Amino acid sequence: MKDYNIYDVKNVLDSIKENPYGIKETPHYGLQAKKRSIDFNIINEKLLDNIPVSTQKTAYYSNRFELIYEYSKNQDLYIAIDIINNNEIMVITVILKSIKRRVH
Repeated sequence: MKDYNIYDVKNVLDSIKENPYGIKETPHYGLQAKKRSIDFNIINEKLLDNIPVSTQKTAYYSNRFELIYEYSKNQDLYIAIDIINNNEIMVITVILKSIKRRVH
């Protein structure tokens, strides 16, 4: 498997803007989004129309990243994704975290 980097994430996100069907979902993602009351439309909007305020690669996976988007005045939206290929991502899970984790 390719060892993806931050530039690859940007390219794949640009690619799915042209083809929103490139966003795949795990069952875990659906359950967590509902459980955490995060609207699916907002998640897709963030992925398709917004630039993350931060992107970080997770340990132990060559294709998994956390995309961090501004969500509200006090919270950021973390979207964990796996890059499947140059045109597709798999959304693993979503979570809201305090903006204080990002602001120093």
